[in-house]
Amino acid sequence: MINYGKVFIRKYDITLFLTTIILIALGLIMVYSTSAMASIVEYGISYHFIIRQIIYVIISVFFIGFLMRNDYHNLKSFYGIILFLIIISMFLVFVPHIGLSAGGSRRWINLRIFNIEPSEFLKIIFIVYLANFLEKKKDILDNNRYSLMFISPFIFMGFLDILLLKEPDFGTASILFFITIIMLFAGGISLLYLIFTLLFGAAASYFLIFTVTYRRDRILAFLHPFHDKTGIGFQIIQSMYAFARGGLYGVGLGNGKEKLFFLPTPYSDFVFSTVGEELGFIGVIFFILLYLILAYRGLKIAINAPDLFGTYLAYGFTSLIVLSAFINIGVVLGFLPTKGLALPFISYGGSSMLASCIAIGILLNISSQSVKRKNI
Repeated sequence: MINYGKVFIRKYDITLFLTTIILIALGLIMVYSTSAMASIVEYGISYHFIIRQIIYVIISVFFIGFLMRNDYHNLKSFYGIILFLIIISMFLVFVPHIGLSAGGSRRWINLRIFNIEPSEFLKIIFIVYLANFLEKKKDILDNNRYSLMFISPFIFMGFLDILLLKEPDFGTASILFFITIIMLFAGGISLLYLIFTLLFGAAASYFLIFTVTYRRDRILAFLHPFHDKTGIGFQIIQSMYAFARGGLYGVGLGNGKEKLFFLPTPYSDFVFSTVGEELGFIGVIFFILLYLILAYRGLKIAINAPDLFGTYLAYGFTSLIVLSAFINIGVVLGFLPTKGLALPFISYGGSSMLASCIAIGILLNISSQSVKRKNI
């Protein structure tokens, strides 16, 4: 009789799978803890947001199961169509009555029943595009690390970043930039190109930040939050208060105060502030360890992937999740200026959850075809 549990454990990276499930479960707990009061005020019930998040999780976990069982090489045959559709949807966010504006940004498409954030899926499909590009051009790269052909991913990334900055979504634009650097470095492109790109990116960021008022204000709030305690510095100050109040062990799950309308939308971008307040330093370290485990397993999958396409995909998806997590954590701790990035698997929102789970599903499929597991 076949023991399906043993087959699953031997075929897939069970550590990555369980780490993801733990993060999702903790995310549901934190979403309910942080959203219950807002749900009561807005809808008269405490479970409006958590019910929606559970639905998002069910759909997302289904995609993990589907993608982990389907060969990741199939992505090559249709990623171009999906990329085209996502780029079209990036333009649709600016169309009145279709695009939805919230918090000063137009990032969502209103589908009546729910909203979709195209930029979340843009990150996924861009990684597939770049992995396919690097695999196809590997022979050229081996013969000439300075080939001008490798400027094209930077040009395409620049085009996508322009669309993102129009929304504006500086956080996703930054993530896309760093993922491109990481994947091209993994592909063996000339270090000179990468240094030039980093310098250009730094100069462009300086220009984009200090010529746009709201971005400049975010930097000023990051540098001097207490100069405007009730204005631009309010959000980060409340986040700091949450961590200070939490101490070593936290005030207890559900007992946090910052989520009671002191911290704006505590169940989305700043959900980790409530983790610090309610679960304390111990809880914060536990969450960080989970992301570090995920990073380690993702890198192992990349190293043991059966081909270059799998390697590049694994590096890209691992970088996406881990970078997003640590940038979000850095923001709520006051180490980085606010970016508007969700905390993977934890923050409220369907698009972020689904995109993160798509990445995990593909990583698990790559792990099932790894060099070591083929011999099991």
